[in-house]
Amino acid sequence: MLPLKPLILGLAVLLAGTASAEPTRVFVGMHVNQIRSVDARGESFYADLYLWMRFKPGSEERAKDILEKLEPVNGKFDSKDVTDDKMVGDERYVCYRITGTFFFVPDLKNYPFDTQVLPITLENATLELEDVLFVDDTVSYEKSGTPPARWGVSPTLSIPEYSFKTVERTSFESKYPTNFGDPSRSSSGTHYSRFSLKMSFVREYWSYAFKILIPLLIIMAMAFMVFFLPPDQLDTAASIAMTALLSCMAYNVAVSQNMPEIGYLVLSDKFFIATYVVLLLTLAETCLTFVLNENGEKEKAVKIDRISRWAFPVLVGAIFASFNKEL
Repeated sequence: MLPLKPLILGLAVLLAGTASAEPTRVFVGMHVNQIRSVDARGESFYADLYLWMRFKPGSEERAKDILEKLEPVNGKFDSKDVTDDKMVGDERYVCYRITGTFFFVPDLKNYPFDTQVLPITLENATLELEDVLFVDDTVSYEKSGTPPARWGVSPTLSIPEYSFKTVERTSFESKYPTNFGDPSRSSSGTHYSRFSLKMSFVREYWSYAFKILIPLLIIMAMAFMVFFLPPDQLDTAASIAMTALLSCMAYNVAVSQNMPEIGYLVLSDKFFIATYVVLLLTLAETCLTFVLNENGEKEKAVKIDRISRWAFPVLVGAIFASFNKEL
């Protein structure tokens, strides 16, 4: 029979080694008080929030690394003040009041009917996934009594020109395909746990829609008048069409000045391009009817004008319908 005491000691060491191999589960929660200075051109925003963590501390060194090495992935903390730090049972609870500037990638494909997602993403600078695992603190949110769509943000949270839509909290693995030049690492890849709170805001588009669409409709209405002019009045018709085209180009430049530098067409750009095509077709129709009239085919020119009076609004309506499908 094997000695009982060495067997018990060996089992205790084995269990201790197995327990230490498990990552420390850190329950993370946020309460965003305020969002300011949302800048799509600068791709940044300012946030004022509370951040709390609760975990079983284990060693004092591990607890220190968890608390002091926490950093934002997509920005920087301007301030990080401890508001509470205590033991609750076998868990350590720490709450911070944080302000900082964070960065986001604006999605303006459907501008001015766009939705912007503002993330706040956290990661530990030194402890890898095998050491620390971030977990969404849903238990704390359930006690708040607020709707799940508002878990993590203030009930009064709002930003100018946007309406709050929803909030999403996720914990996920982040992979770095490098050992950061550390010769003590045997592998070339590192894995970290991340926690992210993403706030979605929908642009209040009515003011933007009216500012963009009404001037364009006036410009197209001005171009529509050329179909009611006699075919021989090329100077007047061409002047109206060219004025409408130049006005549209100038207005497009004015609208684009408020947009950040992006490598794709937004919805308003597509609408301007469609307007250019319509105005160019109007100018071409004017030239065609003038040529027909000069060649003695006045009746044919008048007939084309009559058809254009119906085709023009149909074409404009089709453009509106096609863009409505993209939303």
